Amino acid sequence: MIPIILMLLDMISLVSLTLVQFKIPVAFQLPVMSSLYLIAKGFIFKDVMSIIDLLCGTYLLVTFLFGISSFLYWIIFAWFIYKLVFVVIFNIGKFT
Repeated sequence: MIPIILMLLDMISLVSLTLVQFKIPVAFQLPVMSSLYLIAKGFIFKDVMSIIDLLCGTYLLVTFLFGISSFLYWIIFAWFIYKLVFVVIFNIGKFT
């Protein structure tokens, strides 16, 4: 159940990053809380995937605060899609 919850929070963070990247107006709390979630997850779990999440959260915060957009979004997007597929494939057996 915990991987599913973390996956949903990652999806919310990806949506937040997408909205900020393409300069779509969004409430202040969504990108800030999403970036804090990713940064905290990186500090709590301290594995390779979570450290990459920490970097993604830092990028989200910098993008939101300074309005910077770059090609890194597409790398982060691919990373989140990879994680989403990874979690779905390995948890689908639990529900069948």
